[in-house]
Order: sequence, then C-alpha cells, then structure tokens
Amino acid sequence: MRLPREAYPFADRIATQVPGLSAAQREGLAWWVYGTILAGSGCQAAVVTALEPVVGVDHTQALRQRLREWLYDGADKDAPCAAEVAVAECFAPLLRWVLAWWPEAPLPLAVDATALGDRVVVLAVSVLYRGSAIPVAWHVLAANQPGAWLEPILALLARLAPAVPAERLVVVLADRGLWSPRLWDAVRGHGWHPLLRVRQEASFQPAGGTRVRAASLVPAPGTSWIGAGTAFKELAKRKQATLVAVWETAQAAPCLVLTDLAAEAVGACWYDLRAWIELGFRALKSLGWHWERTRRTDPDRVARHWLVLAVATLWTLATGTRVEDAARRGRDPADLRVAAPPPEAVRRTVSVFARGLARLRWQLLRVRRLWSRIWLWPDPWPAAPPNLTVLGIP
Repeated sequence: MRLPREAYPFADRIATQVPGLSAAQREGLAWWVYGTILAGSGCQAAVVTALEPVVGVDHTQALRQRLREWLYDGADKDAPCAAEVAVAECFAPLLRWVLAWWPEAPLPLAVDATALGDRVVVLAVSVLYRGSAIPVAWHVLAANQPGAWLEPILALLARLAPAVPAERLVVVLADRGLWSPRLWDAVRGHGWHPLLRVRQEASFQPAGGTRVRAASLVPAPGTSWIGAGTAFKELAKRKQATLVAVWETAQAAPCLVLTDLAAEAVGACWYDLRAWIELGFRALKSLGWHWERTRRTDPDRVARHWLVLAVATLWTLATGTRVEDAARRGRDPADLRVAAPPPEAVRRTVSVFARGLARLRWQLLRVRRLWSRIWLWPDPWPAAPPNLTVLGIP
C-alpha cells in the first residue's frame, strides 16, 4: 500500500523537518496527516473513510490497522517490537519547522491546558499565530488525578529551548493559574522573556515608591499602568519585574501581568495574544480536527495523535497564510510566490485556519499539486486602543 502521489509533499517535508523518525514512522505520519486534512477531521474513523477511495475497499482494513498501530507502544503492536514514535523527541524539530517558515520576528509562545472531558488533560506549549495557535510541545495526563503540572511544563520548555537561536526574541505567556516563581525563572533561564498574569491580590512596589496592591495602580476602566519595580511582599517570592496593569472598558477588573522586559519595550495589550491559544484549542476540537470526538484515553497514544494534529495544523495555517495574503492583494493565491507582512490593523471575517483547510482539501480532492512555497508571517503585536490611557512609563 503505497502513499498516493499527492501526499508526497507531506512525507518529504516530514523527512526533512523531523529526521529522527524512521522511514516507516514518517510514512505513517504522512498517511495520518494526509487523511486528517482530506477528512477535515483527525478522528480515525473519519480518516479511514476519507482515504477509502484512495486505497480501495480491499485495503481499508489494512490501512485502519496501520493507522491504529502507529499510535501504539511497540509492545502493544500485533508484532511486538521496540519501535514506537517517541513524541517528546519531535518537539524541538517541530519548533524548528515553524521557525523555518517564520520571518525574523519575535516568537510568542503560550502555555496552557485543555481537557477532554474527564478522560485526559493536555498541557501544551503553542506558537501564537494569526488568531490561532500551533502546538509544538505537550504532555498528556489522565484527568482527575493528583499531580503537579509545573514539572511537565518546565520539561516541555527545556525540550524546546535547543530549537531557538540565541538571538531570537521569545515571549512566553501564561494565565494566572500557572503563575509560579519557578516558571518565571525557567523562562528567563532559557534567555526568553516571561509575560505571566498574576492574581488580583498581588502586591507591587514601583521603583522609588511604596508597596501597594497592584490593581490599585489603575484607578478606573480605560486606564493602564506600566512600570518597573518589585513584585510580591514575601521575600522568597519577590521578583524584580515590569508590571503591566490594564483595565480595559469591557473588563470587570484589571488584568495584571509581569514581565522582565523594560517598561518602554512592552506593549500594554501584548497579553491579549494569549487568547489565541484558546482559539488554537478550538481548531484542534470542534472548529477543526474534532479531537473531542476521540475515545482514546491512553496518554501515550493521545500524545502521538497530537503530533498528527500539530503537523496538520502547521501545514494548514501556512497554506492559509498564502491564501489570506493573496486575498489582501486581490490576487489568485496560486500566483503569489512572495511573503509579505500583514497590515497593522488586522480584521478577519474568515480565519486563516479555515482558509488553509478549504484550499488544501480542494487541492487534494482534485489531485492537484500542493504548493511547495508556503510560509508563516505573524500579525503585528497588538497596540493599545486609542481610548486607553497609559500611566506609569516615565
């Protein structure tokens, strides 16, 4: 059962960007990605159904078994062996793949968790991109089980660090539920910059001032405060940091964020990017690959399935970028060969993910050659709205 000609670009790119996989593992991943995009779903039944006209009814059962066993530990396969996909070893190559399509621009990473009912929880590190997110590292846990999240998250960041050139500006965003002095120190230890939300009760002492409740530095909706100082009262938890406190008019309370970037180097609304990881999870689930329909509960098998979804998402967003860039220029995307930065003010009625998936499925269904020239180019970092009064910066 040979890989169809139209799926060769998947296999070739995987071989180049994820060289640690064996030939059989690369081909299995190519089958999975090809079928996932063709089906518009990562569910095994949908993938097999979409590929049935390609392989023929006589080979459908063999294909189903091949896809299933690609997710298994070696010992669980019909012919037990020591060969299995080591997902964690793919994280750094996956991020290098993203950077190969990324311009010389800052790289925003977000850390968050997503759950599949009461079955599994996935701790994920994702690249934030054009209203969505690309998973590049993850750890799968059984849901409703005791255990800390911090250690796996630190391990994920350590896995990714070798893939990032020292000169690249990397900003790591996380919500207040994941705040930890150890996370702060780990991010900085990799030469990256934390942008971590803290709780409303956090205290802050501005440079040259007195310690106050951080939220009190923004007196009313429509104001923000950015400045350097010392966060937290307890000596063991204190951090020299820049506080970004923003109370937008639509919010019930201010958002408090700490970073090690200088006050003049950070934007008041940069933390708004973190919402994109939630949209990325929606692309993995109901608005994209329908991961929520899976019945898998084994953490290792779920982790391997996420490698399929991550590669499919990366390819889809890169293709969608070319389609969106062409639409902005009023051109046919087939004729566009050169990447261009998006405009300062970006408003979308159709997501980049939806554009990319529609184009890829059209190409595959019509047995068209996939584009060899695709790219990523991030949106500008969000600017403060004109009605937001920024205080604190000298």
